Amino acid sequence: MRQENMKSVSKSGDIFLGQIRTLRQHVIELFDRLEKKTIIEIDSRKTSLETKINADVDKMADVTENLQKLLDEIKDEEKSDAESYIGFNKCDAMIGTAQELVEKVTSKDDYAITFQPFKGIMDFLSSLDTLGDVTVVGDEKPLPRPDHVFRVDSSQQYSVRVAGDASVCNITGACALSSVEYLFVDNDNHKLKLFTPDFRFITSLDVSRYPFDVSCTGEHEAAVTVDNNDDKHEILLVRVQAGKMVKTRTITLQHTCRGLAHHAGQLYVTADTALYVYDLKGVQGRQLYSDQTGKFTVLKCAVSPDGSRIYIITHDQLTTLNKDGTKLSTLTHPELRFPRNVHVSSLGHVFVSCPDLGTVVQVMGQEVSTLAGKKDGLAKPRVLFFSSSTLFVGQRDTMLTIKLK
Repeated sequence: MRQENMKSVSKSGDIFLGQIRTLRQHVIELFDRLEKKTIIEIDSRKTSLETKINADVDKMADVTENLQKLLDEIKDEEKSDAESYIGFNKCDAMIGTAQELVEKVTSKDDYAITFQPFKGIMDFLSSLDTLGDVTVVGDEKPLPRPDHVFRVDSSQQYSVRVAGDASVCNITGACALSSVEYLFVDNDNHKLKLFTPDFRFITSLDVSRYPFDVSCTGEHEAAVTVDNNDDKHEILLVRVQAGKMVKTRTITLQHTCRGLAHHAGQLYVTADTALYVYDLKGVQGRQLYSDQTGKFTVLKCAVSPDGSRIYIITHDQLTTLNKDGTKLSTLTHPELRFPRNVHVSSLGHVFVSCPDLGTVVQVMGQEVSTLAGKKDGLAKPRVLFFSSSTLFVGQRDTMLTIKLK
């Protein structure tokens, strides 16, 4: 028990370190943006003042040049007295213009640009002792046991639509990186979206038709299934770091690929009627399971923390396999009608979404308990994942966070 507790504490430290690094990166990005905007503002003001100063200089130069020309004409000995008189009057008028211009220019204060940094920024940062509250959870708040039946404490809805989305957001896959950044697959807009823990949009990665699911494969890595329902069946490997997402490699498959789960370097891929397993290099291990009784008998999958059990969603039931693909059990239940997604927490809690019922249920062996429903903000729950006592449920255009107790 204490060894497991030690592992949990150590893992928590790694997660929090990832959070701190992510926060630091976001602060740097904000300062970079503010610096760029401030420099642009300074350059704009400088250009405006230089234009005004150059205009005054050009006017003085024009008057000087015209006045010199008139003086030269007056000195011309070949000019008649009448012409000289006319030139003198013009010169006198030009001198008056020059004097007015000189008085106008000299009466102005010298142009200058000043910059006063916002003192509040440094005052706020200096007032902080740490980057967040660090608390220790003791025996008074133990981690939930694998057989713990959760209840809803509170819920809150967040939009996952971003600028440039041409269609309604159809979230078909989601996961949390260990650095606590959230990845969402937007099937209809062909995007992989990255959000912060407080649901601020960071960036997105365009994916060709159609991305279906995502699973985190490392601290900064994730895999995405992509299938065009015809001749394109791929697993896209993506690296996520410093607020950016980069495609690193593509694994081409010879079968349909929809649902995806990762465990211990293995990728579990659903193919409508079968479950396959690959390593991260794309080498097919074998077909673990097949059900040819219908068109969509193997929709989504999830793997238990120890890898001993694999959960499969079908059109009307939850099937449990062992790690070799042998069927252990099949669960049908009135509260488990037309399930669409399954997720297993790091402690082994099993959650299933049922969009037609508008519910999320918790499965404990052969028992099913409705965890959340319409009163909690659910409409058509599809994707779900569990992190830090919170259940995240993907719906059209939104992600619902449900605090559990």
